Amino acid sequence: MQQVIFINGGTSKENFKGYYDFLEKISFDPYEIPFKNWNKTLGEYLWEWYEYWRVPIREREYADYQAWKIMFEKSIPFFRDDIIFVSGSQGSTFIFKYLIENPFHFRIKKIFFLAAALHDTPPEKLGTFEFDISKISWLQDTFWEIFIYHSTDDIIVPFSQSEELYTYFPRAIFRKFSDKGHFFQLERFPEVEEDIRREKGK
Repeated sequence: MQQVIFINGGTSKENFKGYYDFLEKISFDPYEIPFKNWNKTLGEYLWEWYEYWRVPIREREYADYQAWKIMFEKSIPFFRDDIIFVSGSQGSTFIFKYLIENPFHFRIKKIFFLAAALHDTPPEKLGTFEFDISKISWLQDTFWEIFIYHSTDDIIVPFSQSEELYTYFPRAIFRKFSDKGHFFQLERFPEVEEDIRREKGK
């Protein structure tokens, strides 16, 4: 069965001058029906021979690279060759740093970089997720097929960062959008579904 593994985005702990202030601003309603975005329901829309699950990342809103690494490595014993990774925002940053710094012994059939963060921006800092971007081209042959997704109206990670990423991975398929923001607000993402299922070259 083809594995599809999602690595979510997050907010580096270095972005918070006052974490308690952040928590104070969060609303709570025990009767509110939680919104499920596309990456929580993606498995429901893939064909039956796909196995979909999410790396059990903790502390998304106060993210620390070493903590994410621990949880990612708890997932590794369950990986199989020809794995498909879908990574969003800081999840992409994590996978860059991890693969540059650590051996990985599984063939990666496809990898999706959705609004990948390469550098600090005014609203966001990479913090402990910062990696040596000069080594990113080393990963070119690690992936059998590469997809870069970004929307020009993204206000969290500038579209220019995916344009830069494309210079490192020129054989990638670059999906450009104008109305999908940072992707997390989508209920369904059919383009990702289709690219997971499509055969290379078709």
